[in-house]
Amino acid sequence: MKKKIIKQIPNIITITRIISLIIGFILFCKEKFLYAIILYIYGAVSDFFDGYFARRLNAYTKLGKYLDAISDKLYSFSVMILLIINRSILIVIPLLLEGIISFVNYKIIIKYKSTHTERVGKHKMNLEFLMLISSMISIKIKYFSVVFYIFLILTIYFQIQTIISYINQFHNKSKEKIIDLKGKNIIEKIKFLFNEFIFYLIYPVKIIK
Repeated sequence: MKKKIIKQIPNIITITRIISLIIGFILFCKEKFLYAIILYIYGAVSDFFDGYFARRLNAYTKLGKYLDAISDKLYSFSVMILLIINRSILIVIPLLLEGIISFVNYKIIIKYKSTHTERVGKHKMNLEFLMLISSMISIKIKYFSVVFYIFLILTIYFQIQTIISYINQFHNKSKEKIIDLKGKNIIEKIKFLFNEFIFYLIYPVKIIK
């Protein structure tokens, strides 16, 4: 029993991160910036620790993977929305890219019932947080806007890399599926190939290796 509870530590940390991000977003909208930033810092730090404890305790679960994916998306989208409120319409670009990332990730989860957050995606999240901080500082210190735009460009770059990474992940799983189809009947093979065609038709992004 005790062992089972200990193995839930990563999931508990992830759940507290989700709660902290929701509260942080509300506090930010109420202009309680200091408390909001503290909660977002907790969100960034706890993201490291839930992964650390999952590895340390060998406590990887499907629930943990889904919760981690949800918290990552919540973190990214809430930061983007706050930046639009606080800063500039330019944030629409990374917001749209974040939507594409979520779409591809969703396709992987639906089709293959599994996903994992790429390291490049974690770098992207850290840059999004730095972008939020620099945006707030630039309200008081105007020339700090330069720092904000640097982080904006870097964030867009890492978002594109994340999209490529997820699509490659989808493509690799597709190849694994093709191997699994050996020995299957022709109808199952046609159905699989049709689904793949529809995906790439809806989302025509070249896979870069």
